[in-house]
Amino acid sequence: LRDLPRLPSQDQRALAAFNRTAIDVPSCCVHEAIEAQVDRTPEATAVVCRNASLTYRELDERANRVAAELVSHGVGPD
Repeated sequence: LRDLPRLPSQDQRALAAFNRTAIDVPSCCVHEAIEAQVDRTPEATAVVCRNASLTYRELDERANRVAAELVSHGVGPD
């Protein structure tokens, strides 16, 4: 039974086509990718949770405030 297909071949092909979402991923840290997006589209929606949302600019501002607070308490690399 393990070797039998779980989906008809037509559905398997459709699923494979749907899942072809490979893209080139930049070789940078996540925060660098977000900062680059802030530069490109600062007013675009970055995060949505229930009825609230943040633009990339707002997300960046909040992240910078958190980082400054951590640094003020002596947090550093590693």
